[in-house]
Amino acid sequence: MRGKKSDTMKSNKIENLKHIEEGVEWILANKANWTQYTTWARERYDINNKHANTLWKECWTVLNDIIGDNVKRTVNSTLMELEQLKEQAIADNDKRTWLEVIKYQNKIKGGEIERIEANVTGDIKLNWGQ
Repeated sequence: MRGKKSDTMKSNKIENLKHIEEGVEWILANKANWTQYTTWARERYDINNKHANTLWKECWTVLNDIIGDNVKRTVNSTLMELEQLKEQAIADNDKRTWLEVIKYQNKIKGGEIERIEANVTGDIKLNWGQ
């Protein structure tokens, strides 16, 4: 029947954003896992398990963005500190420190080449046409 509101109304976009914001704060404050969060969300918002799970996923999308931004800032800060160390090592003619800094910079940037040891055993048979 049109126009009839169900007992548990679907959240509109503004309510949904508010729920996500509250959820992110609650997850961080309580170091909550999935079970704890979905139980809390079901009780707080009077929603079903499926909706609570959807909110959980949306909260973690926000959290992953926050965490990713923090990692980027930390990496950039570390690279700037290493660059200062490298410049000081060059000025002091300290080649060992300079090379170590370059190694760490490459490691952070993902350019580190790992040494791989490969051992191959086998038999080679030669036929000289005799």
